[in-house]
Amino acid sequence: MRKNLVLILKSSCEFIRHTEDECKKNAKVLNQFFESISNFYIPLLNMFEKLETSNVYCKLGLVFSPVVCALLEDSTIHELYIDWLDKRCELGRKELERCKDNAELLHQVQLQLDKNRDLLFDFQEKYECNLIKKFSEYQQKGFIEILATCGTDVYLPHYMDMKEIVSAQIETGLQAYRRYFGAVPEGFWIPEMGYYPGLEGLIRAYGYSYTVLDSRSVILSETCPTNGIFYPSRTLNSLVVFTSNFKVDEFLYGEKGVVHNPIYRNVNRDIGFDLESEDLALVFENGDVRLSTGYKYWSKATSNQPDVIYNELNAANCVENDAKVFLKDACDLLDQASSLVKEEYVTLVNTIDVEKMLQVWDEGVDWIEQIIRNASLYSLNMATCDEMLENQYSLEKIKPCYSSSAGAGYGENFLSNKNSWMIRYIRKACERMIDLADRFPTDTGLKTRLLNIGAKELLLAQSSGLAKMIDNDDSPDFAQRRFKDSIIAFTMVFDALGSNTVSTEWLTKLESKESIFPWMNYRIFSKKV
Repeated sequence: MRKNLVLILKSSCEFIRHTEDECKKNAKVLNQFFESISNFYIPLLNMFEKLETSNVYCKLGLVFSPVVCALLEDSTIHELYIDWLDKRCELGRKELERCKDNAELLHQVQLQLDKNRDLLFDFQEKYECNLIKKFSEYQQKGFIEILATCGTDVYLPHYMDMKEIVSAQIETGLQAYRRYFGAVPEGFWIPEMGYYPGLEGLIRAYGYSYTVLDSRSVILSETCPTNGIFYPSRTLNSLVVFTSNFKVDEFLYGEKGVVHNPIYRNVNRDIGFDLESEDLALVFENGDVRLSTGYKYWSKATSNQPDVIYNELNAANCVENDAKVFLKDACDLLDQASSLVKEEYVTLVNTIDVEKMLQVWDEGVDWIEQIIRNASLYSLNMATCDEMLENQYSLEKIKPCYSSSAGAGYGENFLSNKNSWMIRYIRKACERMIDLADRFPTDTGLKTRLLNIGAKELLLAQSSGLAKMIDNDDSPDFAQRRFKDSIIAFTMVFDALGSNTVSTEWLTKLESKESIFPWMNYRIFSKKV
């Protein structure tokens, strides 16, 4: 029996306004996004290149939110990122002088400086500032499958009574996918795996063949599938359902999770927080908020022992060992499942949140590479979900139940005592947007521009990432400001249409800030029959 191992990496972020007057206010989240480019997007492309050169079989699932794609495609972001890397190269040269009397530290400085120089070359020369194009090429080669998703990271159960809102999010995501990847996707990623009964009808209506659900949605369904989480099933309308392995987060982040290994790099200790302001003047202006620089010299053992310098060779050995432990556990689990499942294959689907991984683990991409390189040693077949749709209409039918990968399984962290105030503003804006789409079905000119910017602001305000940032105290000031700006802008659009007056200067300025979704057509919010 074939044993399939599926890895799906999900990457998302909030839209960051990056006009000149907004960059300083949004410096922290912009810095985090640039770190994602440096530590995930470019390393992942380099990993594909190495695997291709080595003739190593590679299959991987990826989810890029339309917001990520929009930022990666933006020429202003390209210029800002290149400038960001230039400053860190200059800082590295200064660090070489500061650390010249400590051979171990000097080695770490040189490694990071070389990495920044390589990133500059890769971004500008090898990938010509167009990472999305390169990912699309690897999809065409069959290395990866890129799943579509909603326009923003909306928590869909909050709008289960508003099918126009859910449809608008799904349609925006589909339009974005076609624009960025020039293909028709098979799979649809539900943000936060926030499923509710009936959602499958809207997903299927847009031509998708499958989705991935949290294990609770499947195991607690009205009729638990005979093959459990190890074989796909389907909903009543034949949307194929794959089940996410709930153990992967425990393996990575649990109390004994591999990311806590003291050999790995301490991602929380950075010279951006350790050194005096004058030593960081090349990167931060006087009075700027302290941010990470990438120059992290210490291992996680530092929390228990003073000043243990990171050793990349020891970390590489640990990465390989941890990958093999993961593969061995997956193999043992699938071996047990194969004795119970009477099908031609068994499958284990593992979904990984990239942003969560990057916050705690510097070696994450290396671990993924080792999984791909060593999977065959354990008789595991790296696969993507779209390869397992051949018997779509003969799969066992189930009725999944409401569940999510967020919170304790039901997305309750999106309505906590810190962020629950947001939902009433969003739902009121949703009601108004549906009404506006029906009141102005054929308008053109200035009114169309107003309605389109209103639609954009609503989609951005709906992002559950903002609520999550507030609940986690992770850049809550940015999240609140971003949310309030979108709600206020939408309200101004609504009032302007009601009074039939608008400031074209205000509208033009706002359009320049919200460069996302240039194809937006507000009619996607029209009432559905």
